[in-house]
Amino acid sequence: MNKTPDAVRLFQVTDSHCYASDDSRLTWTDMPIYPNLSLRAMLAHLSAEAQGYSALLLTGDLAQEEIPATYQRVNALLNTFPLPVYTIPGNHDIPQMMQENLNGNVTMPEHVTVGLWHLLLLDTHADGKPDGRLTEAQFERFEQQLMTLPENHFAAIFMHHHPVPIDSEWMDVMGLQQKTYFWNLIEHFPQVKVVFNGHIHQEFNGKHEYADGRIVAVHGTPATCVQMKPVRKNIEFDHTKPAWRDIALLADGSVETRVYYLPFAVHADAINSI
Repeated sequence: MNKTPDAVRLFQVTDSHCYASDDSRLTWTDMPIYPNLSLRAMLAHLSAEAQGYSALLLTGDLAQEEIPATYQRVNALLNTFPLPVYTIPGNHDIPQMMQENLNGNVTMPEHVTVGLWHLLLLDTHADGKPDGRLTEAQFERFEQQLMTLPENHFAAIFMHHHPVPIDSEWMDVMGLQQKTYFWNLIEHFPQVKVVFNGHIHQEFNGKHEYADGRIVAVHGTPATCVQMKPVRKNIEFDHTKPAWRDIALLADGSVETRVYYLPFAVHADAINSI
């Protein structure tokens, strides 16, 4: 993607599904996937491209093995990255454990301001649930954040779960459960221009359109580990090339974004070479 002047530039990666050990293989697919190695390869690649970017957003499911050692290992990897790293929990994560073991370059903010743009990070994790939920208190805080936005500023929302259907029957039951309330709330704040989510392990570019014609773009980002085939009734694996999303938030409130894949899958023989 061309580098647009005067844009807030961000990387988004998501769904790393890491383990405490770099040589652990992902257990829920027969594909030879080593999540920590994929994340290491991704971070190495993006580190070389980081000039001119403001931050890396990691939108949930950092861990597959939800133990402190996993988050400590992920934290060590992320703290080698040359930009601030902002992260939120996914359904596979344990938020309190994340808070206790992520530090240094890695934070879990709810609101970050970069120029005219406000990054609003929503924690849609619900204990014991694969789908996404926001509590009443979370919605109240979210509304307060929206109310503080200057009229001439813009907002991009980052969340783990998808807030619109993606036409994948098995995955859509695991999206955000309060979609109607979410979109009804945002309707009153035209500063919100775009939503970015993870969770779906595939690329998605959609929108929510209001009755007055206003459109809020919705972009789903593939994982750093295994990808899923889109528009399927049941789960089907696609490929293992790690993905990231390049985001440019422009000074006029518009958004340019594109998904990229590393040109190779990451296998066990890369343990000592990355």
